[in-house]
Amino acid sequence: MSITDILIRSLSGYIFVVPGILLYFWCLKKSEKKQTPIHIATVFVFCYYLIGILTMTGIGKLKSFSPEIVLIPFLDMISGPIDTVLNIVLFAPLGFFLPLLYKKYSRISNIALTGFLFSLSIEIVQMFGRGSTDINDLITNTVGASLGYFIYKWFVRIARKEVLAKFQNNKINDEIEVLLFIAYSFVIMVTIQPLVISNLFGLG
Repeated sequence: MSITDILIRSLSGYIFVVPGILLYFWCLKKSEKKQTPIHIATVFVFCYYLIGILTMTGIGKLKSFSPEIVLIPFLDMISGPIDTVLNIVLFAPLGFFLPLLYKKYSRISNIALTGFLFSLSIEIVQMFGRGSTDINDLITNTVGASLGYFIYKWFVRIARKEVLAKFQNNKINDEIEVLLFIAYSFVIMVTIQPLVISNLFGLG
C-alpha cells in the first residue's frame, strides 16, 4: 500500500470521526465535565492514529466469513522479520498515548492487555475482510504497545509534571472513553469509509 493510498483511506475515515469527537466533548462540556484543551487536541491525534492502524491492517468493508488462521507462533517472525518490526512499531504509539491521556493506564499490565485486546479485535474483524488471522500479529502488537509504554516512562522523566497533568482525562471513566474511541473508529472504517473510497476514489 503506497503512502498516497494510506492517506486517502485513513483521511476518508478520519473526516467522519472528527464530528463524533467534537460532539462527544461538547456533551462533556454541557454536563460540566469539560476537558483541558491539550487533552482534547491529543485525543484528535490519538483517534487519527487509531484510524491509521485500522487502515494499515486492512480493516474495511465486511465481506463473507472466510478465515485463514495461523496458530503457530514465532515461525513467521523468523521468516518475515521486517513485518515483525513493522507490527511492533505500529503499536508502539498506543502504549505511549494511553498513559499520556489516562491515569488508569499507568501500569504496563493495562497497556499490554489493551494492546492485546485491540489487536485481537482487529484479527477477528479481518476474518470478514482480508480473511487472515495470525497469532504472531497478536504477539508483536502486544510487544509494540508495551514498548511504547517504556518510551512514555522515559518521556515522563524529562517532562514537567504540571504539563503532563494537562494531558490527562478529567471526571470521565478512562476505560469507557478509550473503548468509545476504538469502537467508533471501527464502525466508521467498516461502514462509511468503504463507501467514500469506492465512490470518490475507485478504491476497494
